[in-house]
Amino acid sequence: MMDKIDLQILDAVQTDARIHQAELGRRVGLSAASVNERIHKLERLGVIRGYVALLDDLKLGRDMAAFIEVDIEHPRYEKAFLDLMIKLTEVQECHHVAGDFSCLLKVRVSDRRALRELVLDRINSLPGVRQTRTILVLGTTKETTRLSLFASTNGKKAKRVIHGRGSNK
Repeated sequence: MMDKIDLQILDAVQTDARIHQAELGRRVGLSAASVNERIHKLERLGVIRGYVALLDDLKLGRDMAAFIEVDIEHPRYEKAFLDLMIKLTEVQECHHVAGDFSCLLKVRVSDRRALRELVLDRINSLPGVRQTRTILVLGTTKETTRLSLFASTNGKKAKRVIHGRGSNK
């Protein structure tokens, strides 16, 4: 079970995964050793799945983003399709969805030629892919990996909400 301090630690490492444990301890009122112990516990539990560096897509020449809706004609084709999406480096996200399409992909490529090749030659040509629809991203207002751990009111942190336990703390 996680407590308020665990949530504060998770909130802080989401913002800065390189935060020193002594600084984190100061923020949550624990020693660096206690923070280290809690972080290792959260990693063992799988709550912290890993740490990443956020890269600038424009500076790295991968600034064309798109969402691709993929309609798969029969469920027998889905596993092979999903397995391939895991391997394609251009695919940043692959979501199996309900609705008019089977999957929603978020992709980043260098230019329109790379997007064309990805969509027409590598995705549309797969067995079972009936149709795709590509939506180009013209600009991004918000993009985050951050999970909200606290209920929010008008952008201010509020008390943690516990669902299904009959109380709010």
